[in-house]
Amino acid sequence: MREVVQSAWETCKLFNGTGMHMVLFLGCALLLGGLSKWNKEKSHAFLLSGYTACFFLIFFCPLTAKIIIDYCVGADVYWRMFWILPLPIVIAYAFSLRLKAGEGRFRRCLCAACMFVVIAVTGTVVYQTEPFVEAQNPYKLPQEVIDVCDMINEDAGDNSIEEKKAVVVNELVPYIRQYDGSIKMPYGRDATRGLGRRSKNCRRLYALMNSTEVNFKKLAKYAKKEECNYLVYYKNGFADEALRDLGHERIGESDSYYIYRLKG
Repeated sequence: MREVVQSAWETCKLFNGTGMHMVLFLGCALLLGGLSKWNKEKSHAFLLSGYTACFFLIFFCPLTAKIIIDYCVGADVYWRMFWILPLPIVIAYAFSLRLKAGEGRFRRCLCAACMFVVIAVTGTVVYQTEPFVEAQNPYKLPQEVIDVCDMINEDAGDNSIEEKKAVVVNELVPYIRQYDGSIKMPYGRDATRGLGRRSKNCRRLYALMNSTEVNFKKLAKYAKKEECNYLVYYKNGFADEALRDLGHERIGESDSYYIYRLKG
């Protein structure tokens, strides 16, 4: 259980990053009761503060954290729990109550200016070059994903293949079905978390796709058991020769990958 709590704490620190908005949020949540003057305001403050307290209790409680991690979202994305935390609502409501209590236009303007400064200082500047990358296409997906999908679709059309199912390298797994939902896959992003409840054959297929020494005969065998008719693999002379010797046809290539139609 100690490991679960430690994992939750590390997740919290990772979500907070280098900014201090979480501290600002917690401070506002604590001050809501003191800032409330009327019964309606107090009830709103109690609701927001109570919700926040319940959230952190569930988030850090070893039992609930383990249930959520193991059966709901997984350890890698446990930070998404913070999406249901009303950070902007609590901060905005606390600031609104403080402005409402101010007397005189000048004091309110000064208070509002101070609030802007507090938000700016406790946050992180986002207008930097590091977080932003120019999109390669209107879909905002890696261009190679689109190229791979288009080649699979073109080949499927030329060969009257109605059901398209592809096994691809890990880098492409999160994106293929974002671009084209008609291309099925034996596994998705859940593969990085142990494939969930998928079959033993599917787990073997994933292991081979991520092995440093791939047995391509077994890889094709496991792929066919999952009814895959396409394989996308790294550009590699040995892999290309092995797959073509087994009778699988290379139908195209992108900058980094070869695309194969698996023989029936």
